[in-house]
Amino acid sequence: MHSVTLYAIGFAVVGWALYAFTEAISKRNAKFNTRGLPGPTLIPWVGRIHDLPIEYMWLKFKEWSDTYGPIYRTKMLGANFVIISDEAIAEDILVKRGKINSDRPQIRSLFDAKSTHGSMEYLPLMGRNQYWARQRKFTHSYLTESTNSRYHGIMEFEVKRWINCLLHEPDNFAFSMEDMASKIMCQLAWDDHTISTALTPSAWGLLRQMSPAGPITNVITPLWHLPFYVNPWKMAERKRHDEQQAWWMELLQNTRRKMEKGKQGSCFMRTYLETAAKTSISGDYEASSVIGMMALVGIFTVVGPLSYFLVSMVHHPKWQAKCQEEIDRVCEGRIPTLADQPNLPTLRACIKETMRWKPNVPTGVAHESEADEWYGDYFIPKGTRLLPLDYAFLRNPVKYPDPENFRPERWLESGWPTFQEPLTKYPTVKGMSSFGWGQRQCLGMSITHDETTVACGGLLWAYNLKKKIDPVTGLQKPVPVDKSNSLLIVKPDPFEMAFEPRSAERRTQISEEWRVVEAKDAEERADFLRLAEKREVLV
Repeated sequence: MHSVTLYAIGFAVVGWALYAFTEAISKRNAKFNTRGLPGPTLIPWVGRIHDLPIEYMWLKFKEWSDTYGPIYRTKMLGANFVIISDEAIAEDILVKRGKINSDRPQIRSLFDAKSTHGSMEYLPLMGRNQYWARQRKFTHSYLTESTNSRYHGIMEFEVKRWINCLLHEPDNFAFSMEDMASKIMCQLAWDDHTISTALTPSAWGLLRQMSPAGPITNVITPLWHLPFYVNPWKMAERKRHDEQQAWWMELLQNTRRKMEKGKQGSCFMRTYLETAAKTSISGDYEASSVIGMMALVGIFTVVGPLSYFLVSMVHHPKWQAKCQEEIDRVCEGRIPTLADQPNLPTLRACIKETMRWKPNVPTGVAHESEADEWYGDYFIPKGTRLLPLDYAFLRNPVKYPDPENFRPERWLESGWPTFQEPLTKYPTVKGMSSFGWGQRQCLGMSITHDETTVACGGLLWAYNLKKKIDPVTGLQKPVPVDKSNSLLIVKPDPFEMAFEPRSAERRTQISEEWRVVEAKDAEERADFLRLAEKREVLV
């Protein structure tokens, strides 16, 4: 280990011990701690961090909820946590009392993402302040316009590119799937799919930085406060942050230059530059950050559900066949589009059940209380982190009978608690607890709903999804259902599988679909550029 790192850790441990001692003898605990709530026995200041695993943390939180009830308290390095594992309680605290419970805690390994002083790019992590309010309004407006215009056909185009890639490089499916999601967001944000290979690592870099399973400074928080010159975590984050921000500004300037030449197509950035004077955004720096953040979030919120959809279909071939029968009947041989959604309830049920069975954000995203409050006989002091435990919500055996098993019929058949009509509208992933609560509910629900439907529909139209056969042993290679990363937004660990074209005719059709749309897109872009050049000559 590097000597600087050893020095930093030693410095932090001494400080930690002194802090714990002063906390243990202080009378402040009586005033600033939660009261009345059940929970595990706490060590002064340390709380229960010593036995809370970084990997699969949601399982330990669920274990405690089974022991201590649907709302309980714990403490980690001086911070109060209230864990909520009942949806009705989450509704009471996070929605009905949203005016005082919609703040965000500071993510320690980011540079002041909560207040935005010096860092305006992290809308989902911002405190409930003026920056958050205006950026949320801005984001909602842009995403709504895209949804209403059916994303200008971008989703269908990129899904055709993806399933054609699978034909030629099936073993590279994890990369091509991420790249598809990235290309969709790159086109919406900047009308440039070629930058997807830079956007994707930028997205995962941010996700790692903000997750408990990321830098150690998110767990042993005193380490973050060490002087910069002996702090490798701050050095690394400064580099990541500044490079990301500079790149987003470069993309804004590129868009402006293309607009001046008449060569920029429709996208979020062009819309901003055309209407900047009418928005409440403070300027180019903030706008580049908001649009960049939209693009990042649109990757990891979609890739997780898509990855687990592959897992669920491989393990449940009966439901794969039901989806394929529905697609064949409704689409009559063509690839599904957004317009087909109302007539594909079985496909939507399998997508929604995947997101219930393997939730994308199992721990939930913490809120922070802005004022002291009482919930019944429980005192919750200002500054408490309120954690809506999505894994527990989606394992509730009353609402979801047989919760550990993949049961899409719960969304399709009357008699199940979750059944809703009409089936042209339901099931839908929009409104699921995984998207957050109240004023902090994710604005990208429609994009996730639409993209997963088009992508999963196109995938099952094209392929039979199977376990891969080991060429040496002749045995099927396992596709684990319980191994994943432990970041704030999860996806399964790398696995292998097979993509078998459903027929020789379908194999040809996959290639032809992509050839036709690619040629049409190239022709339209060439026409657009020729017109731009003519206008430039006339000027």
